[in-house]
Amino acid sequence: MPSDSSLFDYDVIVGGAGPAGVAAALAASRAGASVALIEPQNALGGVWTSGLLSLILDAGNKPGIMEEIREALITRSAVADHRDLYDAEAMKIVLDELCETAGIDILLHSKISEAVVCDGSITEVILECKEGRRHISAGCFIDCTGDGDLAARAGCGFDLGREKDGLTQPLTLMALVAGVPENIRQQKGKGTASCLPKLAFLDMLCECGYEPSYRHPSLFPLPNGLCALMANHQYECSALNSADLTKATLQARREIHQTVDAMRRIPGGWDQVRLVSTAAHIGIREGRRIHGEYRVTLEDVITGARHPDAIARCTFGLDIHSPSLKEGGAISNPDNVQSLPYDIPLRALIARDCDNLLMAGRCISGDFDAHSSYRVTGNAVATGEAAGIAAALAAHQKSSPKALPFMDVLDRLETLRIREVKTRSPE
Repeated sequence: MPSDSSLFDYDVIVGGAGPAGVAAALAASRAGASVALIEPQNALGGVWTSGLLSLILDAGNKPGIMEEIREALITRSAVADHRDLYDAEAMKIVLDELCETAGIDILLHSKISEAVVCDGSITEVILECKEGRRHISAGCFIDCTGDGDLAARAGCGFDLGREKDGLTQPLTLMALVAGVPENIRQQKGKGTASCLPKLAFLDMLCECGYEPSYRHPSLFPLPNGLCALMANHQYECSALNSADLTKATLQARREIHQTVDAMRRIPGGWDQVRLVSTAAHIGIREGRRIHGEYRVTLEDVITGARHPDAIARCTFGLDIHSPSLKEGGAISNPDNVQSLPYDIPLRALIARDCDNLLMAGRCISGDFDAHSSYRVTGNAVATGEAAGIAAALAAHQKSSPKALPFMDVLDRLETLRIREVKTRSPE
């Protein structure tokens, strides 16, 4: 991307380069669009990399780009026996190479601060960069910021938190630790990627005099000999407020050090446990849910809704982390809601209040309960892939995504997936 501050024109601009943003940019570029991918962190991948999540959820039934990323990690020996536990450093280079090969203009260390809207469409976005402000324009835009920042700057309506009190799910800062006893690392948790049952790990920490704020602490065994540690919840904090994010990050970092100190006191060889790194960015489960042409609801999750414009099938159940500590500090499903696999329709990715904006990832249109299911990263990639195709088609046809026949998007999506499989297959 040129380095001066003048305006550059693209077919598609993607705001946010997490799992959804990378997939959106790749799909749009492979569909023939010129693409700019904007990211405030120093790496592609978002929660996968800067967030050290180290676990891909709801990826098994996702063909196309999701499967391509998984295969690339396998080729680098960067996945554990549990196929969706990965090395975050390997993930960074895999995403770099995919996006660079696709000819995407990547701009890191840059944040979208404003959206210029004219007659119901975004004409350009204003970036805050090291060199100052930069204006870039496009025919179509995709909000993959997670928190719906681009859509909010464009004046789109949104929901935040649960209906009764506005509380959102808690934040979590991930960490990498070394020195976990090998016999523990090699254990297989039942129904979970954690090498220890979560309640057993909680009991071990409590017996050593420390009670974590997350009552289901987890240890994920990684292919690089380390473990990813998820052991804190920062409650009643807004991901849309810098003061809240600062407070949550500082508290979470203290808690991680306290957790690791307690781990060293566990009998049986745990005295060699060491903290390797905390994530560059605290993990955010919930921000804005942008109003779309369709709203994914709890009813969809319960009934296993099907849609003619389905772009992904979500198989992940409700995963509501307690919004407040007094609600248990773990996973909350007070009504014991049973979920069924359900469709995410293309309409949920199309902004209701802006003519040339799509969303992908956790900021798509939905209610509080359904969001807890579709927000995970396997679904983020699938929604990004579909949004990228729709944006490319809309930009080339100089039309709104709202006006696209959904079968055009689905057909192009299937064509690209078939082409990707053929490209990856050996001669």
